[in-house]
Amino acid sequence: MASGTQTSTPANGDADVAEEIFGDVEATATGLSELLHHLLGSGTHTLADAGLSRFCARRLSAIQSGAEAQALECLHGLQGMAHVLGVALGHPQADLPASVLTDVIWHFHGQLHAIERWRELATNAAGMLDNRRAASDIANRYAAWARSIGEWPDAGP
Repeated sequence: MASGTQTSTPANGDADVAEEIFGDVEATATGLSELLHHLLGSGTHTLADAGLSRFCARRLSAIQSGAEAQALECLHGLQGMAHVLGVALGHPQADLPASVLTDVIWHFHGQLHAIERWRELATNAAGMLDNRRAASDIANRYAAWARSIGEWPDAGP
């Protein structure tokens, strides 16, 4: 697999299906995790919410509402999938292959993780909006740290 992790294959032994299923979920989860990791400033040497603290109130508000909308969109997708799966499982004459059930399970897992991360982003943005003094202090510390590792441009002459 591209990610180098070992996973079990579906009961029918279709390794290609497992590669496609697990690879797609891992790539999506990794991309979202990396994006939120940078936005939240979740590095080992940064303060909580450092990445968000550098944004103005207007951007924090946009980030908060956008993250809430994304979490809700993920939830609606899961609700729709749960309904379809319930209908499919309610008709035993239409047996679902193990690979389809595996795909559904991994999709649910990935979407639940995405909802948690989007909610975390929305909550943290709201926290920065509610406490601008703390946000300013964290932003100043973050900027100093980021300059020390070459991530942030120098203040100039």
